[in-house]
Amino acid sequence: MLTYKFEDFKTYLKNKNVLITTHAHVDIDGAASCYIFKIFFTSYFKNEAALVLPEFSKSTRDFLEKVSQKFRELSFSFNDEFDISNIDVILVLDTNNLAQVSIFDKLNISNAEIPFIFIDHHLNLKKDYKNNLSSLNIINEQVSSTSEIIFELCEFFNFKLEFPYKFLLISAILTDSGFFKYGNNDTIKRISRLLDDQLDFQEILSTLEFEQDISEKLARIKALQRLKLIRSKDWLIGMTHVGSFEAGVAALLINIGLDVSIVYSEKKTTFRISTRAKKRVCIKTGLHLGKILQEVAEECEGSGGGHDGAASLNGKNDLKKILNKIIEKIKQILK
Repeated sequence: MLTYKFEDFKTYLKNKNVLITTHAHVDIDGAASCYIFKIFFTSYFKNEAALVLPEFSKSTRDFLEKVSQKFRELSFSFNDEFDISNIDVILVLDTNNLAQVSIFDKLNISNAEIPFIFIDHHLNLKKDYKNNLSSLNIINEQVSSTSEIIFELCEFFNFKLEFPYKFLLISAILTDSGFFKYGNNDTIKRISRLLDDQLDFQEILSTLEFEQDISEKLARIKALQRLKLIRSKDWLIGMTHVGSFEAGVAALLINIGLDVSIVYSEKKTTFRISTRAKKRVCIKTGLHLGKILQEVAEECEGSGGGHDGAASLNGKNDLKKILNKIIEKIKQILK
């Protein structure tokens, strides 16, 4: 963990008012890490912190509704609009790609010349963004979730996490690590440090169980009907298309036996691609889907990236060409 940066981070944030935000279509890790960071910041620094989040994914909405019923003291009323005139710095969590942060344009933040800092666990794009205080960025690709970074931050500064906050962090770590599929020994150790006698691990798992609605069930079935198989040596790549639920379908394809999955959806002028790969494939071959999607994203006026075994791309222009490039890059590595 990049704990050597924590002291500089603390020194800079002293006496600062902050705005905390994350990427569009907020997942559980994005929501939990932002929420807990705000709790930590306002308690530790006693300064003002605004939490501005864009729209949630369906699973995030369902999860927060369950948690709100369990912990009545938690309030998940997040803004998507805010007056930035009193803000000294912006903390962008769970992404280091500004193309994924919709509120920057909505709040006209770039023109306001407000500095910002990334706290993230995805592939470091190392882009030279104007107003980014890059020396203070906390980006660690070796952890499976941003919530793990926030937990380490709280531990480093001896900030006591109450029972509901631990529940949130564990849930976020579990979902973003694919229930440990994309995690490592440290992921399990952090979960262990968060667990105590008050927390029932099975109860957390049950909270993370979501009933698929009819539209998602149909999307999965149709995706399997459209599945195209591509063989590269002894590895199997599967590609299909859907109208929505790309990430869930990509994970499904891995669960049924494929080594790598590519799932895309296409709108009028844009498209989205979700990819997954088995961990053993990444370890054995050096495959890193995040790097591949980052490389091809620039060719379609889009944004892409992620982890070795899970990554996505949003773009426009020539979907077929982009898919072919992704497949060829994957095949080159799987040789």
